[in-house]
Amino acid sequence: MTSSDFFSLLSAGSLFAIAVALVPTFLQFRRTLQKMEVCIENFNKHVDPLCQSLTEAGNEIQLLCISLSDKLEKTDTVIYTAQKSAEILLSTATMVKETARPFITQIGGFSAGVMAFSHFLNRSWKSQKKEGD
Repeated sequence: MTSSDFFSLLSAGSLFAIAVALVPTFLQFRRTLQKMEVCIENFNKHVDPLCQSLTEAGNEIQLLCISLSDKLEKTDTVIYTAQKSAEILLSTATMVKETARPFITQIGGFSAGVMAFSHFLNRSWKSQKKEGD
């Protein structure tokens, strides 16, 4: 056996070893590619409905935001109106209180005078009865 035969035999053995090692790798790679293809097809089937569903959800959220904004504006108007009404009510109550205070004071003074007069008459009645007895 010459050195060239030995190198040819060594080369053939090396090629066989490489082929034995690469064939399972290529078969696994082929199976993986087939599974990826099936997965991508399934993904493509579900992506369109998912995108459509997400678009519809986005549109509904946009409508809800618009509705909420309108309701907040109306609520703001109601709060402003209630605040103005409360201010008017407070100023009216203050005016009534300031207007009624002198009148109530006069009624209180008149009532005290009537009670004092009534007390005086009552005492005078009792003292006349005692003198008359």
